[in-house]
Amino acid sequence: MNKTLKTFETNRSSKKKLIILTGPTSSGKTNISIDLAANFNTEIISADSMHVYKRFDIGTGKPTKEIMKTIPHYLVDIIEADEDFDAWEYMQLAREIIYKTKMNCLIVSGGTQFYIKSLIEGLSSGIPKNENYRKELKKELEDSGLEKLYKKLSLIDLDSANKITSKDTQRILRYLEINKVSGCKPSRLHAIQNKNQLHNCENIKVGLLIEKKELDQLINKRVESMIENGWIEEVENLVNLFGFDVRPLRSIGYKEICSYLKGEFKKDEAIDKIKTNTRRFAKRQITWLKKDKNMIWYRNANELIKECTKFAIS
Repeated sequence: MNKTLKTFETNRSSKKKLIILTGPTSSGKTNISIDLAANFNTEIISADSMHVYKRFDIGTGKPTKEIMKTIPHYLVDIIEADEDFDAWEYMQLAREIIYKTKMNCLIVSGGTQFYIKSLIEGLSSGIPKNENYRKELKKELEDSGLEKLYKKLSLIDLDSANKITSKDTQRILRYLEINKVSGCKPSRLHAIQNKNQLHNCENIKVGLLIEKKELDQLINKRVESMIENGWIEEVENLVNLFGFDVRPLRSIGYKEICSYLKGEFKKDEAIDKIKTNTRRFAKRQITWLKKDKNMIWYRNANELIKECTKFAIS
């Protein structure tokens, strides 16, 4: 047994520790998380909103089945494409795993920031949905576009609008819905409600800082590799099972391949669009994370692993 594992055993009675490994797409999160988990003989909780779906394997960059047999991964392959799943369910399931596991240190790996935020800070369950108003908003979205709804939110609650991007359809609709149901600004409600933060845990949030030019190259190569490994065939199989309209097929990469399968793009055009849209998404992820005061960036994986080891055994 190595020194790190001995230290974990002596710390069983202390707070559990979470190493939150995040960052933009294609920045090496999956491989680093596997290295960390192997070093610490521990387990990984996915924080990727696409990894929850069964059968979405190649285009989501999931770990292989062989790796997941060696290193336990939670919240991967838990629902079908036509089932609903949200941050509230993620928070409940992830916390249950943390509280029940015998592990003293766990890896949380993924780029879905709302999942990570819900896990650490919690979410309030006190504001119900209003399906009728939600339908009105979706109709307005179709007729007038997302920009108009974002401006509407900005007039109602500038603080909430400033915390999200103008492209964040899900949260724009939800914040407007919260305002309609409660009559209060969402930012005000979030400030006064007990969010039920994660207890008896310490965490460190880390990621690799990769220069834009290098990251763009990594994204392009990753897309090409996924295509070579059968991504288009994967989407064909998914469409045969679920049709074109299920939610995960509207995500970056899958939606462009769906358009190719419908005859809207040529294959090369679809691939180029995937690369472009993925690079734009990565840029938005970096912009968001650079605002996070808790985020610690490292220039290389060895340095990141070294500092995470110090945190884990401290």
